[in-house]
Amino acid sequence: MWCVFPERERPAHPGPGEHIGYALAVAGSVNPPVAFTALIAYTMSQPWTQPTRPLGLFVFDRRTAADLGQGRAFVMDLRRLAAVPVTSAWFPRLDQPGGGVQGHMPKHRQRQYLRVVEDLLTRRPELVERLGPLWPGTRR
Repeated sequence: MWCVFPERERPAHPGPGEHIGYALAVAGSVNPPVAFTALIAYTMSQPWTQPTRPLGLFVFDRRTAADLGQGRAFVMDLRRLAAVPVTSAWFPRLDQPGGGVQGHMPKHRQRQYLRVVEDLLTRRPELVERLGPLWPGTRR
């Protein structure tokens, strides 16, 4: 999904440009004015060249990426997460047809990635970079 993923330097603010992120979850909020919250995982199109992959890092080759609606190979890093409001400030293509969704992940993979994120957050929280204004304690 197209978003403006936050940068480390300004973790509670939209980033400077559009970026494709993987929407792990979207949920309703009891705290207006934010009606929905999204948990977004960071993606990058730079190839992974290291011999080993850290826990939470998934590499998608060009063919697999195409099956998911992506135009090129990419890497998804579940160790870098953003909790953000679902607003046009964070999702500039929200009001366009399709809402900025670039592709879809099969349900079994969605469940797999959520399990990995839950495991990282509970068993290895020190590995997770938490960005976005909706994490408790994030500087605004």
